Amino acid sequence: MSSTLVAQSGRQNQRSRRISSTRAAALAERAAFTDGQILDAAELLFARHGLRGTRVREIAAEAGVNEATLYNYYKNKQALYEAVLERGIQPIIETVRRTSAGANSPENIRAAAQQIITQLQRRPHVSRLIYLEAIADGEHLEPLIQRWLQPFAETITRQLSKRAPHLSQQDYPQIVELFWHLSFGHFAIAPLLQKTFGDDPLADHWVERQIAFIETLIGSLFVQGMNDAAPVTP
Repeated sequence: MSSTLVAQSGRQNQRSRRISSTRAAALAERAAFTDGQILDAAELLFARHGLRGTRVREIAAEAGVNEATLYNYYKNKQALYEAVLERGIQPIIETVRRTSAGANSPENIRAAAQQIITQLQRRPHVSRLIYLEAIADGEHLEPLIQRWLQPFAETITRQLSKRAPHLSQQDYPQIVELFWHLSFGHFAIAPLLQKTFGDDPLADHWVERQIAFIETLIGSLFVQGMNDAAPVTP
């Protein structure tokens, strides 16, 4: 084979690889987009009707896909439900854990409050889903608590014992409950808040006020506790 033919063959192979790579990237982007549509639809419907009250075909219709496509992504409704919770809650748990390993500085507290509330603002239906399960006290509440909510509560209580020794342990459940309602609860009862106060709780200006209030509250508990106690190594 001549050197010219070899060079042409090489260029063709390079173009084929570029096309294959571009096509693979496009397919991956499309798959991620479809997955996002499915999760968004499931999150909305689970928040309205719960796991038991939501049908797969309803999720598919809301997402704009057929049931066969949905099952290509999730083997059943339970797997989809868990994926919705994973997407909505896991970033919050990770934020709490990172914050617990950092300093009790106002900057660290502000960053944690900002990240948690911003995540919930992006996924407000997750908060409503959780509150719906809590009110119904159904069969899915216990797994929800064990996998997602208990780690959240345990991380906070550990930090209270380390960084706020001036507080009574008997008050820990009430403090966790207060954090819970100011974060998840804010978005879960947003329609009630809007009708009560005539303003949109999901709007950026209200969310910023919510972050500032939580920052002040956490600062009053943790930062003051650090002022009264010896430094704690995470």
